[in-house]
Amino acid sequence: MIKKIVSFLGNVKLGVIYLILLAILSVLGSTYIKQGETYITYYKEYGEIPAKLIWLTWLNNVFHSWYYQLLIVLVAIAVIFATIERFPAIYKTAYGKVEKKLPEGMLKKPSTIHLRYSKPLDEVLNYIVSVIHRLGFRKVEAIKESDNVVYLYAEKGRISRMGMLVTHVGIIVFLIGAFMGSVLGVRGQIEIPEGESADYIRKYREGSLIPGDETYKLPFSIYLKKFELEFYDSKEFAGAVKSYKSTVDIIKDREVVKSGVIEVNKPMEVEGYRIFQTSYGKTGEIKEAKLVVFRYDELLSFMNEGMLINQKLAQETDEEKKKEYEKQLRDLDRRWMEFISKATKLDYTYKNPNLNFDSVQLQIKNTTLNYKNPMLAQQDVYDPLMIAQVNYNQKEFNIPIPSDPFVAIPAYEKFAKPYQFPYVILIDSFQPRYFSGLQVSYFPGTNLIWIGTVIVVVGTMLAFYTVHRRVWVKLEKDQENQTNVYIAFYSQKFRESFHEKLKQELGI
Repeated sequence: MIKKIVSFLGNVKLGVIYLILLAILSVLGSTYIKQGETYITYYKEYGEIPAKLIWLTWLNNVFHSWYYQLLIVLVAIAVIFATIERFPAIYKTAYGKVEKKLPEGMLKKPSTIHLRYSKPLDEVLNYIVSVIHRLGFRKVEAIKESDNVVYLYAEKGRISRMGMLVTHVGIIVFLIGAFMGSVLGVRGQIEIPEGESADYIRKYREGSLIPGDETYKLPFSIYLKKFELEFYDSKEFAGAVKSYKSTVDIIKDREVVKSGVIEVNKPMEVEGYRIFQTSYGKTGEIKEAKLVVFRYDELLSFMNEGMLINQKLAQETDEEKKKEYEKQLRDLDRRWMEFISKATKLDYTYKNPNLNFDSVQLQIKNTTLNYKNPMLAQQDVYDPLMIAQVNYNQKEFNIPIPSDPFVAIPAYEKFAKPYQFPYVILIDSFQPRYFSGLQVSYFPGTNLIWIGTVIVVVGTMLAFYTVHRRVWVKLEKDQENQTNVYIAFYSQKFRESFHEKLKQELGI
């Protein structure tokens, strides 16, 4: 009964059927049916009935479906029991007890070679041994039955018989790795703003690279220390991004366990997790900025003077007077630059939002790259604005900090002037803050898949590049002092070519 069960489970035909089904499902999932899409997507693309069929049969998630995983298990079972069923016979053939004297039954086989030499038995014996060595047999056993009869036995390539076993073991290891990856594997992504950390990813929808709502907690945190963009130097691609990279710390139990740089096609590996650089973007916030502080009355005086001159220039028709106004504008620009150079400067970074000057304390509460339309910041269209909490004369109030003086003046008059705050603050220059898009994948069976692949290759090489062979020789001295030589052999494969090579070495 047990033999029947083992024979059924190890049936080669069943194993082939399982493999064919796996291949069909793999082709469907990787080529013909998009994985991880919604029912509506399948409905639009294939129609109502095919969409229902795909949805009900899990074809939208083939590689994680119960039947795909079951087929992997069944293939593994078929390979295991096929190995169990065939191993005893294979081992017995390779390492079992062998009759080392030339069996009488082999003397009558057509392949058995019969030679007759008119030389002494010992001399012929040495010659035959040298022939066997030239055929690749390292060890030749001599069994002396009497002064007139000597037997020789040689064997090589027994390990070839283990090729099938080694290959099957490799397949089993490979399938275990694939099953572990299918059941325990996870892949997703996370966007981390510069200067922040995350210890989770949003898992991809099955079979796609679109993050879903499900999250997966990592056994460590990823801290983005710095994100860098590199641009092309050439005029042709001026402003185009050449490459981007993230400098990260891996933190576990409040300690940095690993640091490094993640670039495109240069992932970081941590505890079996692989972290890839996949994307980047602007957070919509200001990373760092240069702020300029003016006294309200002085700034207003400059602006009024400039508007008055521009107004006169626009209305003037006399060319000489126009030149005079243009000269006044150039002089105003010069004085404006001097005014700016003498103004108080503040350096803001997102890591240090607290600023001080004179008796004023500022705390930047919020920043945006474009307060009119934040989405335009992704297209490098900026209209930056900061919201700062001011502590002045024991009073706390919020003020906007724009980059445009013509926005700053009315904003000051509405939000700061009621508190007798004498300063107008402008954004002189700024850098956007970026986030880094990282993909994290974890497939615990990856190493087993590689090990299994190597074992399969080794097993295949043993099976195809080594041959199990045996040679039996009987040397017999007859009454006429002639030496009769009988040579029989066994070759696992390439029998005819070995027979020809043997005859060639014997000179027949």
